[in-house]
Amino acid sequence: MIAVIQDLIGIIRSNIENAQQVLGMARVMLKKRYSGSLLGVIWALVKPTLYIAVYWSVMSLGIRGSNTIEGVSYGMWMAPGIMAWFFFSDVLNDASFSILDNRHLVTKMVYAVDTIPVSAVLSFFFVHLMMMGIVIAIFILSGYGIGVYMIQLPYYMLCGLLLGFVVAFLLSALSAVSKDFKHVVRSLITALFWLTPTLWSIQRVSPFIKALIQSNPFAYVVIGYRNCFVSKTWFFQQLGYALYFWLLLAALTLLAVFVFKKLKNEFADVL
Repeated sequence: MIAVIQDLIGIIRSNIENAQQVLGMARVMLKKRYSGSLLGVIWALVKPTLYIAVYWSVMSLGIRGSNTIEGVSYGMWMAPGIMAWFFFSDVLNDASFSILDNRHLVTKMVYAVDTIPVSAVLSFFFVHLMMMGIVIAIFILSGYGIGVYMIQLPYYMLCGLLLGFVVAFLLSALSAVSKDFKHVVRSLITALFWLTPTLWSIQRVSPFIKALIQSNPFAYVVIGYRNCFVSKTWFFQQLGYALYFWLLLAALTLLAVFVFKKLKNEFADVL
């Protein structure tokens, strides 16, 4: 346990000492990701907007009808939570394979490998910040407005960012040493999407199913985003849930650090 905590401190120190490199690589990853498209980085904003339009059309106009949820239209209710999921989806789909995708940094030059997953997650978080700015603007311009509960949004964004880092470190290490692991992760993303309350309200299920869904750490952030915009609930009103999330995050962090450091020496040989 002490050795893992020391390794964690080492990873944090490495990223702080190489902060300029981390941010620079995040910008490079972002530009490279959309370099072949006509719209470039703008596509990063267009793509989730199109997904929201499709989900809103299918769920609100088709499956659900035109009912409101918690006093707002379905589209407005859905938007904050699904933005959080889009960030997690990007982390699972891309940042989780950042070591594998940047093998040249591991095998052909001296590079702080501990910074690669952080740069990958930050490249998606930059886009996430822009998308959340758009969501806030939509709430204001549509007349729904934003309230005092919005001051806790940075807290939930921090929760999402830290969870993204942990997931990226754990999965990027595993995917680097096992090519099959990449297919396993991507096959589970769809299941995670439907097990996270992005398109449906967790209040409409039984207490047992609700507790089961809340055990998913992604759900805490998705619900938290919605608490800021729609549900108007303070995070300290759900202290038990918050404590569970942070304890689970701590356990996952220790696991991710242990796995990453255990496999790090093998990266150059297997990539």
